[in-house]
Amino acid sequence: MEYKNRRDMGKPTINFLRIWIFLIPFQVFSQNIGRVGLEGSRGFVIAHSSDLIPVSQTNPYGLKGSYQVLKTDQKNWEACNCFHYLGIGFSYHNFDSPDILGAAFSLSGSFEPILWQHKKWVLGLESGMGVSYLTRFYDSETNPSNTFFSAPISFLMFVAPHLEYSLTPEWTLQLALNYNHISNGGQKKPNKGMNYPMLSFGIYHYLNSVELPNHSKQPLERELVFFGEISYTNKNSEWAEKRKPSLALTGGAYKSITGINALGLGVELNRDFSFDGEDGISNDLMPAPFISHHFLFGRVDFSQRMSLYAHKPNGYNDYLFYQRYILQYQVWENLGLGIGLKAHGHVAENIEFRLGWKF
Repeated sequence: MEYKNRRDMGKPTINFLRIWIFLIPFQVFSQNIGRVGLEGSRGFVIAHSSDLIPVSQTNPYGLKGSYQVLKTDQKNWEACNCFHYLGIGFSYHNFDSPDILGAAFSLSGSFEPILWQHKKWVLGLESGMGVSYLTRFYDSETNPSNTFFSAPISFLMFVAPHLEYSLTPEWTLQLALNYNHISNGGQKKPNKGMNYPMLSFGIYHYLNSVELPNHSKQPLERELVFFGEISYTNKNSEWAEKRKPSLALTGGAYKSITGINALGLGVELNRDFSFDGEDGISNDLMPAPFISHHFLFGRVDFSQRMSLYAHKPNGYNDYLFYQRYILQYQVWENLGLGIGLKAHGHVAENIEFRLGWKF
C-alpha cells in the first residue's frame, strides 16, 4: 500500500485507535449491560405553605440524559439481592417562571433495582441524589418571593418508579413518575425547598445484550435486627458567627415482613447546638420516638421514619412531628454509612451524615 504523504500514513493507525478506545468499555464490561436514556417530563409544584401559593402556580418541564450499567455477577447481585442499575444523569428543569424561579441544572447519581419483569415489561424503582445549579434564588431586594431556594448551589433528591416496554432488544420505551426535591439542606435560610412531581416519557438504547443469570436469593431474616446510629450536620446559628453542629444518637429495631420490606421502631436523642438554649443542656436535649419502614435491598437500606417530639426547647419550632429519609449502605458486616434528610412535612430542615451499627 502506498501513501501520498506522512499525514495519510497515520490515518489507518488513528482510525484503529479511535475504534479500539471506543470498544474498551465493552471489552472490559462485556458481562454487564449498559444503556443510555433520554426523557422529557412535565409536572407541577407543591405549595407546602400559604406564602408559596402565588409563586407555585407553574408547570415545570425538562429533559434528562442518563447512562446506566447493570453488573450481572454474583457479588453485585448480593448487594441488594436483585439486579440493579447504577448510573449518572444530567437534567435540565425549567420551573416555568423565568423571573422568579428560573431553572435547575442537575448532575446526579442513581440506583435502580429491578422489582419485576415479564416478557417485554420491566418495573424499576430509580432513586438518586446530586447537586443542582439554580439560575434564580432568594434575594431580599431583587427576588423576595422565591423562598424555595436561597443559594445557587443546592441538593437534589428524587425517587422515580417507572415502567419499561421493549420495542426491540436494543430499544425500549419508559413511562415514569418522578418525585423531586431540591433544597440546600439547611445550609442557608430561607430553606423551604421545592417538591415537584413530574410525569416523564423516554427512550432507552441498550449498548449490549447479556442474558441475566439465575442467582439464588439469600434466605429472609425474620428475626429482629437491632441497630444504633450517630448523625452529624452543621447549621447556621442566629446567636453565633460560625456554624454550629447538630448531633443525634439513635437506637432501634426492625423486622422483615417481605423480601424487601421491614417495619421498625426506635428512639432518637438530638442536641442542636445552633439553637441558643438558655435552660441548660438537659432541657435542650430532644428525645423523639419513631416508627419506620425500610426498603431492604441486600446491603442497601432506604428507611422512612416518622418521629414525635417528646420534648424540645421553648421556641425551637412549632412542629409536633418530623420525618427522616435515610439511605444507608452496609460497607462491612455490621457497619453502615449513609446520608439522611430531616423534614417537617414538605419543608426540609437539614441533610446529615450517618454512621450505623447492627447488633
